[in-house]
Amino acid sequence: MYKIEIYGENKEELSIDLEQVVQPIQNIEGYFWKILWIDGESETDEYSVFELQEVIDQQDGIIVDFEALVNLSHKMETVTEALVIGDRNEKNLYVNIEDENLYENEVVLELVKDSHWQIIAKEEIIIDTFKVEFPNSEIID
Repeated sequence: MYKIEIYGENKEELSIDLEQVVQPIQNIEGYFWKILWIDGESETDEYSVFELQEVIDQQDGIIVDFEALVNLSHKMETVTEALVIGDRNEKNLYVNIEDENLYENEVVLELVKDSHWQIIAKEEIIIDTFKVEFPNSEIID
């Protein structure tokens, strides 16, 4: 597994939002994506983060595509925690959702407690894609 941490301009302040961090996903073809958790604040009262969390809990996550992730990012004023998994085999998104097997998915995007994004992938090319997009990021051995 390969790993990269994305902080933004510096490690003191998270300046990368959900919309920015999902941008490299559009270049990763053939993957299915699933939101396992998200927390934060929405921009309007029409869109309830709490209701979204309830749906995520009831369905053990929500299958999304790149456009849906971007649309979600537009509705969220701030995101404080997020967990998104990706795999070329859609079936894995229904099986590998527990802490014990989460990292058996091909890609895991996680916003760690409002401090940084952590991307873990089975293929180095995916990490390289994020490194190009976020030059201040740090590849972790």
